[in-house]
Amino acid sequence: MRRGWVVAAAGAVVVGVVALVVWWPSGGDDGLPPARARVYADFSACLLTGEQGLASPGAAPVWAGLQDASADTAIKVSYLAAAGPATDANYLPYLNSLVQRRCDVIVTVGQPGTAVALAQAAAHPGIRFVIVGASGHPAANVSPVGVSGHVREDVAGAVREAAHAAGH
Repeated sequence: MRRGWVVAAAGAVVVGVVALVVWWPSGGDDGLPPARARVYADFSACLLTGEQGLASPGAAPVWAGLQDASADTAIKVSYLAAAGPATDANYLPYLNSLVQRRCDVIVTVGQPGTAVALAQAAAHPGIRFVIVGASGHPAANVSPVGVSGHVREDVAGAVREAAHAAGH
């Protein structure tokens, strides 16, 4: 008889543990933890920098402007540092890499990135080019940004404008 009570008690404990695991609150309405990932729009802006990446001359305020635009519009932003000598021939493959990534906006700062972007803009009319620190406007898809004290705001504005024009 006593053995029957032990088996019944053990069974009750197992049922209780299973019920506790199944019905324990997990933190979300659907039983899943709250999502921490940011949902981005299907639109991207890419920065081409010099070999030092975001530490390249003039890159920090441009990157800050891209992040500001991303915060407002949920567009994806990224950067690519061109390794090697600062020549047009060396920067061209890096710019082409951003074209192949299907960046909707390509932002360049300084030479030779800006010169390469100006030379390639007409061949890629579906991409908006924002060039920082160069004059000229040879193609309809080029937005020049001066190197005044408002680079961050001007870059953010140009990228926001391109995103809005594309419906984002």
